[in-house]
Amino acid sequence: MKSKKLFISLSASACLALSSIASETESLGEISIEDTAFESHIKSMTSEKLDLIQASDVKDILDSLPSVNVSGSSRYSQKVYVRGLEDKFSNITIDGARMTGQLFHHSGDQTIDPEMLKIGSIELGPNSALSGPGVVNGSFVYETKDPSDLLEDGENFGGKISFGHETGYNRNSVNLSLFGKVNEHVEILGVGNIVDDGEIETPAGNVKDKESKLESGLLKSVFKLNDSNTLKLSYNKYNDGGGRNISAEKGNATEVTDNDFNEITRDTYTLNYEYNPDNDLVKVDAKVYLNSQEMFRAKADTFDQNKVKSGQSGDRYYENTSEGFDLRNSSIFGNHVLTYGVDYSKDEQTKRSIGDQGTYYSSRSNSDIANSNNIDGSGTLTSQGIYIEDELSLGALVLNIGARYDKFKLGGWYSGDFNKVTPKFKSKYQVNDDLSFRFAYGKIFKAPALPETLTLSQSSIDSWNADGVEAQEGHNYEAGFDYDLSEALNADDAIFGFTAYTYNVDNYSHPTKNNALAPQYDVKVHGVESVFKYNKDDLGLSLSHSYSDGSEKSLSDGSKKDPRTAKIHSFKTGVDYSFSDALKVAYSSQFVLGNTYAYKSDQMVSRSGYAVHNINSTYKIKDGSLKGATLNFGIDNIFDKQYAQHTAFGVYFDSEEYTDYEVGRNFKVKLAYKF
Repeated sequence: MKSKKLFISLSASACLALSSIASETESLGEISIEDTAFESHIKSMTSEKLDLIQASDVKDILDSLPSVNVSGSSRYSQKVYVRGLEDKFSNITIDGARMTGQLFHHSGDQTIDPEMLKIGSIELGPNSALSGPGVVNGSFVYETKDPSDLLEDGENFGGKISFGHETGYNRNSVNLSLFGKVNEHVEILGVGNIVDDGEIETPAGNVKDKESKLESGLLKSVFKLNDSNTLKLSYNKYNDGGGRNISAEKGNATEVTDNDFNEITRDTYTLNYEYNPDNDLVKVDAKVYLNSQEMFRAKADTFDQNKVKSGQSGDRYYENTSEGFDLRNSSIFGNHVLTYGVDYSKDEQTKRSIGDQGTYYSSRSNSDIANSNNIDGSGTLTSQGIYIEDELSLGALVLNIGARYDKFKLGGWYSGDFNKVTPKFKSKYQVNDDLSFRFAYGKIFKAPALPETLTLSQSSIDSWNADGVEAQEGHNYEAGFDYDLSEALNADDAIFGFTAYTYNVDNYSHPTKNNALAPQYDVKVHGVESVFKYNKDDLGLSLSHSYSDGSEKSLSDGSKKDPRTAKIHSFKTGVDYSFSDALKVAYSSQFVLGNTYAYKSDQMVSRSGYAVHNINSTYKIKDGSLKGATLNFGIDNIFDKQYAQHTAFGVYFDSEEYTDYEVGRNFKVKLAYKF
């Protein structure tokens, strides 16, 4: 209740403060650098593209991007890696609301339903002051659909309904969207989506213990108060659960097991306000949010090694919340575009249990121990930031010079303060009409994240102390170039881009089973990425390659090993062709070379290479009684390849028993009707 009161209070305060700003001079223009090859690729990931490939999870959203790897066969297991590290070292937002914290180390953190999105994008690296606090390897920005994204010209009300089926997941889905204009100032949107998954079919055998149902929805109101003021209010719900294996990462569960009900739920409330008058000095963007992610586990009995009941656990709840705001303004001064602002967030974790607690048998200690699900209080991490960034145009040279001052404070169960100024820099030099060079630098500064919520215990909290807890710090450097090949290839547009990067993270601290918030490694990562984009008439083509390597040096014993993403060469291709306004076909593939890397200082692991091919198509009926209908058909993993991502559970530590194989040949069909 306190969180909701804070959300409402901040929302009202932001609106009143921003509405008081007024001026009647020239409008704030846009000075922007031409897209790099990577940015051009990112902008192709629109809702239309997601519809074409029948995207149903975060892997479908991100899988085509270079330097991004998504492992996990089931929706609730998918983990995202970016430039060598997990997305726990990235900022992730949906409509400006931050998604933070780790609920459970065998589950993914990005609870995103593509049906709600109009666009998903990513900025690689920590080189912008505008990306938020604590960025190490990148920033994910997701935006949900607006009513205007679905309304046709001249239309005041509309709807869309769709039904889909996928054989590889034994998946059935139904989606309903309603949208409309109340008047010239108010638009509304409601989206509901249900996806019911059965057995996962892989070439290694059917996975029988990950059946689940996703129920998600979006309610959004857009208020266009006048030409200068726009207000958006939204509520996004995500609920994915079932009687399934809670350790979603683990593969090869080909026998039916007695799994207790568990689910992951996200509730996100956002207020976005934009004030854009006819004034070069004023363009205000404010975001206020409350985001909650919760894992629920139903009441369950516990048994000893002889399968004799030894105790009982009650209903268990693990929750991570984030609330906060971002308030910024942009001003033009001659050849400067200055953006400056403040942001605030408070992350909080709680753990509670309702019902019988009893005792359970521990095979590790060979004894009965008290169930310790109940924990008093909560752990918090507060972030306060002030930032500024200047985009300076000097003819052929464009500079982005910025800095952040961030203050982090651990509270609740924990204590500790960390603060620092971090400079940020990006540059682009246009050598001629075709060739440009890029260089960027970002200082890395990140507080230790709150630990994994599920594994917290009262004893670890009672014994915790701040000795040795350190902020994570480092430096990111990257350089590259882009070459426009449009004229050389007689294309509508064509571009090739290359980037090399290197960064370090001292006092690296991962939340998994790290209740002490202890620094674990000094990490170094380096890599390269290349992107080629080509468009000519109705043909589109993309090619990319990425590779990363590095080392992790233990702070406890000095031993060295490789990051899980080390030594991986990944090649991705995409081709799409529009035969007409009605028919479009797309092909994509991924080639990953085999490699050997150091999982531990004394253990080398070999990972096999693989190639996967997919095809998708969409046909839109433009005339007749079925006008507004769309038929999508696709096949993922056309050749039924048995493979697993190199970062997948089991693969990275060389265990066939636990290998999480990807879905085999997957036929997908969806029928939609827009009215």
